[in-house]
Amino acid sequence: MNTKYIYTLMFFFLTLSLFSCNEDFLDKQPSDAISSGTFWKTETDAQMALAGVYSNLQQNFFSNNTLAKWNAGPQIQQGWEEATDNAYGSRDNGFRDILTGIMNPDGENQRAIKGLYAASYVIINGCNEFLDNIDNVSATEEKKNVWKGEALFIRSYAYYYLAATYGDVPLRLEASTVENQYTAKSTQAEVFAQILNDLDTAIGYLPSAAYDGHVKEEAALVLKAKVLLYTKDYANAAIAAKAVIDGGKYQLSPKYDDIFLDASQNNNPEIIFSIKMAGTPGESSFWSAQIIIGFWGNMYPTIDLANAYECTDGESINESALFEANDPMANRDPRMAATIYYGNWNTLTEIKSASGYSFVKGISPAVIETLTQPTDDGTDYVHLRYADVLLMYAEAKIEANNIDQSVLDAINMVRARAYGVDYTDTANYPEVTSTDQNALRAKVRNERRVELTLENSRYFDLKRWEIAEEVLNGFDGDPISNRVFLPKHNKWPLPQDALDKNPELVQNPDYL
Repeated sequence: MNTKYIYTLMFFFLTLSLFSCNEDFLDKQPSDAISSGTFWKTETDAQMALAGVYSNLQQNFFSNNTLAKWNAGPQIQQGWEEATDNAYGSRDNGFRDILTGIMNPDGENQRAIKGLYAASYVIINGCNEFLDNIDNVSATEEKKNVWKGEALFIRSYAYYYLAATYGDVPLRLEASTVENQYTAKSTQAEVFAQILNDLDTAIGYLPSAAYDGHVKEEAALVLKAKVLLYTKDYANAAIAAKAVIDGGKYQLSPKYDDIFLDASQNNNPEIIFSIKMAGTPGESSFWSAQIIIGFWGNMYPTIDLANAYECTDGESINESALFEANDPMANRDPRMAATIYYGNWNTLTEIKSASGYSFVKGISPAVIETLTQPTDDGTDYVHLRYADVLLMYAEAKIEANNIDQSVLDAINMVRARAYGVDYTDTANYPEVTSTDQNALRAKVRNERRVELTLENSRYFDLKRWEIAEEVLNGFDGDPISNRVFLPKHNKWPLPQDALDKNPELVQNPDYL
């Protein structure tokens, strides 16, 4: 892919020296690796450092090169999905204790609790290092402001996951040093407020343009809308999402499948922000296709997820006369076939899908046709895209009870695209026409589930809707281990090793 970050050997070693660190470094050591008099001078220095910031995000959130020996890349995505009613897995990826309600901050099997926390602060420290030093570079203010906007977005991205997952966390806005290494927690509200402030600054700095591998204004607006939805500021969430819609730089991809396949991602009009992958097996590939379709990773869709896809008349399988129990894929929303394969296709191992379904989203059609074990490719991890913007806009207006035609249009654009038609072609897809708030709330929530499966959405949606306990506690869609979700699980415990290293840090109350 033309816009992938493929680094030279020299740059690889440079970025390692600039931004590679571990949790001990953040808590104990001065961050002076890139503050020598030989760096932070030229535009080339700035561009290389900024590439290191992006690489830091990719390496610590979305690849197998991880902290705490935790696959924070493919397996964090697997874990988020398995922690919901969408998927289950036959192997422990660090989330098994979490989805079964065993959240012990110092447990031997708490790799996810430690890994996400540590990885987030590595990313944040890299952004802080960049922001602390960029003004020393000889470049125009316009260029430096754009670079600052990119770093502010990435820092906000990491803080969003920290605050949404752990709640109250340390808010570090400068690179880690001996003097500031011990930082007390800020409240979740304070962290979200800082994110919004940083995103507003980034919006003022970043250009409005199609995505080319570098963060644009629209990405900051989309993340802002996500945070505002999480904080239930629906009016402003709608404004942020509407700014992206009105900007006209992005639109729905004509084909749903194209968003998730390497060959069709470059210049895809729907992708607003993605994590770039070079296609190195086991290191920098999206998903490791083994995980999706059930080879070594063994993650499968639940029957509950499969049942969430409507029939082509727009009715649920319990209400539609079109549903065929003996052929459950027939007469269904096309997104079902783009996401799920029905039948045990795994001929290379003895492990079979207990639900009868496997994931195929993001898998090359050639792999599906031959049923062979896939190899990793360079498919990017798409995190922000236009369909999400439309659904967030609709949700915000619905929750504010400000329902008008624009709400229906936004939902119907997403639904119509699944059928390959324009939303005005109402004869060829099941149009949503109701303006009842409760009916629309249920509809947009299900749209988010089926449209954004495997995209790190469901777990956080259930939490912000305050229905995770209702949906997940006792959920028996997993034949391996049933879900347990209690009110305290809305905020994870802080990892014990972080508490041990920072005397200012206090454990979240429900885990004392």
